[in-house]
Amino acid sequence: RLTDLGSLFERYVDEIHSVKPFGKSKLATVRSTSRRVGYLPLSQLTPDFVLTYAKERAGEVSPSTLNQELTYFAQAIDVARTLWDAPLRDNPVRAAMGVMSQLNMIKGSRRRDRRPTQEELDTILYYAGDSWIAPMIKIATETGLRQGEIHALEWSDIDFDRGTLLIRDRKDPKNKQGNNQLLPLLPASREALLREKQSSKQGGRVFEDVQLAASISDKFAKLTKKAGIDDLRFHDLRHEAISRMFEKGMTIEQVAAISGHKTWTNLKRYTQLSTVSLQNAFASQTLSTEQPPK
Repeated sequence: RLTDLGSLFERYVDEIHSVKPFGKSKLATVRSTSRRVGYLPLSQLTPDFVLTYAKERAGEVSPSTLNQELTYFAQAIDVARTLWDAPLRDNPVRAAMGVMSQLNMIKGSRRRDRRPTQEELDTILYYAGDSWIAPMIKIATETGLRQGEIHALEWSDIDFDRGTLLIRDRKDPKNKQGNNQLLPLLPASREALLREKQSSKQGGRVFEDVQLAASISDKFAKLTKKAGIDDLRFHDLRHEAISRMFEKGMTIEQVAAISGHKTWTNLKRYTQLSTVSLQNAFASQTLSTEQPPK
């Protein structure tokens, strides 16, 4: 019998995730929410509790992230009320979300165009020093891998001789599992991983000391705050990597083969080309058309 939120979330993962697997991001979010509120008896779950919880989280995450977190929370409550006779007359999370939406505490994700400057990246790496996040920053900036993909890397996925990197279960809205993709092992990533290899046991995950993928964005946020850099998230490094690929002249197909995007519509929202690169591209086209025929 369900008695508290902890048992509710546990059953939600055990029974629903096994039928229709959650994406890695959703699964991690559900589990982190369970750790934060699992102690609460279901009888004490009220809109006021949810609002208080949301106010605390609002100081740690963006409105869109909070919205996603509460959406998963509400979905778990819906399932528990419908399938497991949870002792709740309504869904307090959805009731609270209605109020929070009016107060602009939560909102849908918006397209970001934030790209770090090279000076900002150098500063962040300086403050990162020899910590575990330094190689992750280098890998993300070059490859565009998500924090969950970097966190899940295993030594068996890396072939230094062939120069390949296997990413397992890449994010896909239609297929949650089995989306393995073999990528080229790019130079900066190769160097970062080789350095990591020298001090690693090489027995499993590359970054085995980092227990949660969410710790990566948390650590990055602390670094940017320490460095005095505003409005920069770890996921923005994915935007930066993809934009750099296009600026180097790679085709849509080549970039998509690395980024994992299925369509140009999805790919372009992560792409912010610099003004300089566009000017250079235009200049090169102008020069080529002005060349006299041979």
